[in-house]
Amino acid sequence: MAHVHRLPLAFGAVLAGCGLASCGDSGAPASGGGDAAAEATAGDGGAPPRDASGSDAGTRDASGSDGEGDGAAACAPLQHFTFASSAAVSLGCDANAPATILDAVVPSTGRAVGRATFSVQHTGINAVTHFWNLQVRLGSAKDAYGLGDDVCPSTTSARANLGFGVLSAQSAHATLVGYEGAAPCTPGTLQVLAGATLEVWVEDPSPGCAGGDIAFASYYDANGYTTPYDWTTSFTQLPGVAASLVITAASEKLRVLGVVEGSPGLDPNTTCGSEVSTIDMETALDGAPMEYVKEVVPASEGMGHRVLFSSGDQNELRDAAPGKHTASLLVASDFVVNGYDVTTGGCCGDGEVALLRIR
Repeated sequence: MAHVHRLPLAFGAVLAGCGLASCGDSGAPASGGGDAAAEATAGDGGAPPRDASGSDAGTRDASGSDGEGDGAAACAPLQHFTFASSAAVSLGCDANAPATILDAVVPSTGRAVGRATFSVQHTGINAVTHFWNLQVRLGSAKDAYGLGDDVCPSTTSARANLGFGVLSAQSAHATLVGYEGAAPCTPGTLQVLAGATLEVWVEDPSPGCAGGDIAFASYYDANGYTTPYDWTTSFTQLPGVAASLVITAASEKLRVLGVVEGSPGLDPNTTCGSEVSTIDMETALDGAPMEYVKEVVPASEGMGHRVLFSSGDQNELRDAAPGKHTASLLVASDFVVNGYDVTTGGCCGDGEVALLRIR
């Protein structure tokens, strides 16, 4: 199977990652509406050696920056909404006309982080491995990078992605959109199964509150779209992917969300069902490990792709003492194939971490 390579757009809100037969992006906003149900709450209840270094702190302002705030007492806590899809959605091959999997109106305004969790199934209508690429778009999207990996025939991949934006009365939608690809690509080979969820955390939009409860960091935002980062065989912090907040009360908690696409230049796994080579991700809070994820790279006859992500309260939620705290993302590869490193950035996917203040 030929591997087609494409370049990313130089616009954060619509840049997309790679897949088996391509490496690029979708630039068109989604239209249409998927079915969604909503639930709202206030608040939220054998690794390689590590080399974690550095942390980046943002700055707080009232205009929707990505940084930290002191969480003034007058600011309301985060609101939390959950939306779910009710039907399977087939993916098409056109990156400029992605299918809409979920489209929900969020009944709140302010800076927001979204996490989509979903299962992508290869329907088995052909014997060609296809990749998927899905984006999370929130209101006026600041970060809606498409991530994706490969799905072998007649298998299902349960994955996740993050997004960051600003919700307003004029731009209140949270959407999950995506497409598929291969060489050759057959529309409808992949489908996103019913039950995909989109969680949205929304910060108080009042003046002085922006940046007090949400911090978000992205490799693309920190390093641009043309500078890939080569993973090593020991854990290193993904450059620029660190987000900071300030806690003011002992009763507060912090939630760390992480996602990254790792793309080996040459996939060591070439046969579906016989994959053995793995890549690793770790989320950290103040340099201390939170969650360690190790997974095989799906088989491909060229460049490979695997999306790693955090999940579960036991892995993401921690008590936090008053003061400044920083979340970061570390990555490692268990292999190098003929000089081809695993990379993030450049053509092939982002790495992101979100830090949420729960009070």
